[in-house]
Amino acid sequence: MRNDEDREQCIQTLFLRPVESYRLAEGARLLGIAPSTLRREAEDDRREEYRSGDQWRFSWRQLATIALRRWGHVEVLDALGSDAGAVLPPLLALRTVTLRLPAYVVLALETIAAEERTTLDDALHCELIDFAGTVADRMETIHPGFRRAYLYPGVAHPRRVSS
Repeated sequence: MRNDEDREQCIQTLFLRPVESYRLAEGARLLGIAPSTLRREAEDDRREEYRSGDQWRFSWRQLATIALRRWGHVEVLDALGSDAGAVLPPLLALRTVTLRLPAYVVLALETIAAEERTTLDDALHCELIDFAGTVADRMETIHPGFRRAYLYPGVAHPRRVSS
């Protein structure tokens, strides 16, 4: 990806103007990566789900899942700005919280974030995803929409934003 402005434009294109499926080159361009990198990600996942005959094809959901892994929720929400609420489940909105944790926990998170070249927010998010999954059924009954946010981008095609 050349710069932040290009990445923001790609995020907006993917999430605000989704299409049914993408060829390998299209998907790689939107993600700002080489086609070989995207192919490797698909092969590491479930290769057969990314193939249509002898062609690589990516559904919007597959590409959005990879995009969220690469960019993280914060970057996607920031790029979508006020349009985020029109295309993302409401419970994906970000909330700032203040925590007090033992120093060793913070050091572990900071170390993992540095090793993975990500932010502390993203490292903690990754660690808490498993926890959210263990309480998804219970939370859905208390907070409708919890499961949809947890599973996003899920299996349904996103809504388009009216221009």
